[in-house]
Formats: sequence, C-alpha cells, structure tokens
Amino acid sequence: MTTGACLCGALRYEVESSVRELTHCHCSMCRKHHGAPFATFVSAPAEQLRWLDGETSVVRYRSSPARERGFCRTCGAVAPMKMGDQAVIPAGNLVGELGEVTGLHIFVGSKAPWHVIGDNWPQHEKAPPGFPIEEVQRPAAPEVEGALHGSCLCGGVSFAVRGGPPRWFQCHCSRCRRARSAAHASNMFFPAAQFEWRSGRDLVVGYKPPDAERFTVSFCSRCGGGAPVEREGVPFVLVPAALLDNDPGRRPDAHIHVASKAPWYGFRDDLTQFEGLPPS
Repeated sequence: MTTGACLCGALRYEVESSVRELTHCHCSMCRKHHGAPFATFVSAPAEQLRWLDGETSVVRYRSSPARERGFCRTCGAVAPMKMGDQAVIPAGNLVGELGEVTGLHIFVGSKAPWHVIGDNWPQHEKAPPGFPIEEVQRPAAPEVEGALHGSCLCGGVSFAVRGGPPRWFQCHCSRCRRARSAAHASNMFFPAAQFEWRSGRDLVVGYKPPDAERFTVSFCSRCGGGAPVEREGVPFVLVPAALLDNDPGRRPDAHIHVASKAPWYGFRDDLTQFEGLPPS
C-alpha cells in the first residue's frame, strides 16, 4: 500500500498496488502545471486508487481535449487523475519509501533547456511505442524584448523579469516537493524591481503552511499552474523557473536541502549540493 497527500493535507489517498516504475515527463504542459523542471508519475489500475479525503476539494482544468488535470483548491498541489483505465498519481506527493524502482523519461525533446537529466534511465524524444498519450504544446506567451517572460498552464498568469536571477536553486525540501508535486522545485530569486506582472495577478492564490515561518507557494486559481511568489515587505520575488517561455541562458547555481530529497529520485550532475540551505 502506498499513500499520498497534498501540501496542506486536504487531499489524501492510497494506492493498493506497489510502485515499481516512475515516468518523468518533460512536456511543457506538465512543467507549467507543476511549476517544476519535470513531473514524475506512477500509474496503477484505476480501481486501485482510493480517496481517503478531499476528492470534492479537487479543482479540474481541461488542458487539452483529451486531458483534464486536477489540483487542490487550497495549496495548488497536483491531484491524481484518471487516464482510461489507469490512475496517474504524482510521485512528489507520495509518502515514505517506495523501495526499488525503475523508470523512464518521456518528451525529452521538449525539456527545459537549462535542465540536465542526471540518471541513466531510458529517454524518449516523445512517448515510447504503445504509450497511451500524445504531446500537446501550450502556446508560449508573447515575447517581451530584452526580458525573460513566463506564464502558467492556461496562460492567464503572465510576467516578465529584466536581467538574470542573482540566485537560482534546485530545492529538494519536503515542502517544495509536495507543493510542486514533483522531485524538486527550481526557484529563481529576482529583486522585486526587476519583476513585472503582465496579466492575471488577480488569479494568483498563495498558501502558507501553518507551521511555516516564511515558506509560501503560489498558483493560478484557474488551472493550478505554478505562479511567482510575491510577499509584502520582501525585497525579492520567487519565480519557478519551469514557467519561463524563453531560455535564461544559464543553469541553476546548486541543489539545496538534498538531505530531504525524494528517496526515489537519484541524480548526478555537476551542480554544487548543500545538505540544507546554502551560505548566505
């Protein structure tokens, strides 16, 4: 039995079968929805997914004619979904050890240009033969000359930033993993003066766990896609790098909180790793 929960705990569920294979999806739609470099899913027969709490709290958004995605209305975490006779569950919200697993990468032809795949699992430019899904590209937001620009899954929330991020980290803390329903977050930090909302600021919802001192996650209330985090009195804006529609031309600075990384996620790259926070 494998259990899962969203960041706020409103959504709780269990899967009867053991998890043996992970699918890392690099398509633009999953990256926008999760606000993460890639999304990781496990699948099981639909009848083996059992909701313990919160199914009625799931907001649904149809991202394509064939796909309806769900998210928690309170914290924005991605909810399990059904595809035909299969339940597809975000691995970032699973609780505890999964044991020995195998996996594969799909739609790597659409991966974020700054992300390096750090394992030896098979990679497929699109979907592997017989895989019951086709890629749908969401149109990018209009370009902003001389700026990085990005948007959520539905495009309702859009923004631009001038100049590069002074700091950019791949965060493996448990809150980021559960908030993004992914292996880890990839957070850029920009001075507030460099950041500009272009549309949809009124669509953005923030959630701060009751026991958190500073941690806040933001998402689009229409599609559940990730959104920049802007806090009153804080001189910087956190931008999930996966929301960018153009190439920042550099890679993240480091992995942080690797002591808390997902037990099922192994990676090897040349970025510096910190067990907790990096030096200030």
